[in-house]
Amino acid sequence: MPEAAISGSEFDETNSADGQSFRVVVLGAGMSGICAGVNLLREGTRDFVILEKANSVGGTWRENRYPGVACDVPSHLYSFSFELNPHWSHSYSSGGEIWDYCERTVDKYGLRGFIRFGTEVTDVRFRGGKWHVITKDGQKITSDVVISGLGGLHLPKYIPFEGRDHFAGPIFHTAEWRDDVDLNGKRVAIIGTGASAAQTLPGIVDKVADVTVFQRSAAWVFPRLAQDISEATRRRFNRFPLLMRAYRTFLWLMMDAVGTRSLKRGTWLSKRLKKAGLQHLETSVTDPVIRERLTPDYEPGCKRRVIADDYLTCFNRDHVHLVTDPIREIETAGIRDATGKLHEVDVIVEATGFRPFDISDYVNVEGLNGLKLKDAWGERVDSLRTMMVSGFPNFFMLLGPNSATGHTSALIMIESETKYVMKCLRWMEREGISHIDPDPQAVRAYNARLQKDIKPMVFSGGCNAWYTDGNDFNFTLWPYSALRFVIEQWRIHPEEFQTSREA
Repeated sequence: MPEAAISGSEFDETNSADGQSFRVVVLGAGMSGICAGVNLLREGTRDFVILEKANSVGGTWRENRYPGVACDVPSHLYSFSFELNPHWSHSYSSGGEIWDYCERTVDKYGLRGFIRFGTEVTDVRFRGGKWHVITKDGQKITSDVVISGLGGLHLPKYIPFEGRDHFAGPIFHTAEWRDDVDLNGKRVAIIGTGASAAQTLPGIVDKVADVTVFQRSAAWVFPRLAQDISEATRRRFNRFPLLMRAYRTFLWLMMDAVGTRSLKRGTWLSKRLKKAGLQHLETSVTDPVIRERLTPDYEPGCKRRVIADDYLTCFNRDHVHLVTDPIREIETAGIRDATGKLHEVDVIVEATGFRPFDISDYVNVEGLNGLKLKDAWGERVDSLRTMMVSGFPNFFMLLGPNSATGHTSALIMIESETKYVMKCLRWMEREGISHIDPDPQAVRAYNARLQKDIKPMVFSGGCNAWYTDGNDFNFTLWPYSALRFVIEQWRIHPEEFQTSREA
């Protein structure tokens, strides 16, 4: 394994003169940060701190409070393997219930004392063999290791429609829901038809006077077959934890096997999936004209699939309207489409998703020789093992590039990555290694293999999904099963790293 000297010029403004120094700094107290913190404690490491910008844990489940917000992965799979929850009330948990789960997990494992709330990180800089973390309120912290739990989707994506500042009413993103805006009896516009729109529309349809959905491209929608979990089942899972674990394992393996095959172009399962989506559309929407406009023109999975029982049926209601003409501009009274028609509305809700891998847009991350993460990813977003970027020693990202899946729980990936980080820390401790940095050649080989194997998948279909860049380079999704993800991260490959030892 190559040895490389780690050095860098010191700079006074970040030298942690106040003595705040830790072995590990964790960024964020969402699902990733919680998982990292619990595993550090289980490893016997207490020399760490978790920096969280908000005043509570939960990440995306704290931030997203729009009506109908819920998980599109079965509840018992969308939970940590070390903290199974027999008390889920619904087969697909609401955002609020998942947020409560996060709070309980933090308290159960004694993690709250390691979290600094209200601490927003602005800069993470590698200088003199240490990471220097600077917060918005002026705290300066050094560490040997940084684990980013900030995820790949953080900042809401706003479409710069002309005239949006002229709109007379409230306009806001689903990720920044306005509880102070009363929608009762209002005319509402929803821009977007992705997962958040599919949950928001059923959540407000009974209270608004009129709702107009602006669709750029139709989404593939599949039924959730959601149902409440009976008290008897909850008691049974509480009494027999092994039964609950067996059920979770069944969900994992079933969804993994079926999901992976259904996302490979040309397979029987991918064709069956398409047929199922068309059947769900056929049985849900009565008007053939509306149904045709809601029919996608790309393969299921090329863009994120929507899992919802009650979204498509909303379009059968007289006060729900679908607009497929592009938006030309926003005016004082509403939205004017490309045909020149003005749709008068009182409130505009943007369900336009998030900017992918935007960590470098809101945190300045600088590695060796002042290399900025934003510049390292200037031409192409890539990583080693979905977690590390060459030139950024001891910097790990949970849910980094190519770690998302289109068919199963993100928590499987988070746990696997976290365990890999713990293995790296143990390896460094055992071998007396102070720094590990991905070898550029290993990064190139790893990503070449991923991109080669992504090509047969439906999400490499050129459908202008947020998964890919302008060259159809997919820097978001994992092209294999979640089981393979776990297996590939089961052990460290020392030859993939340049290492340093302290003098």
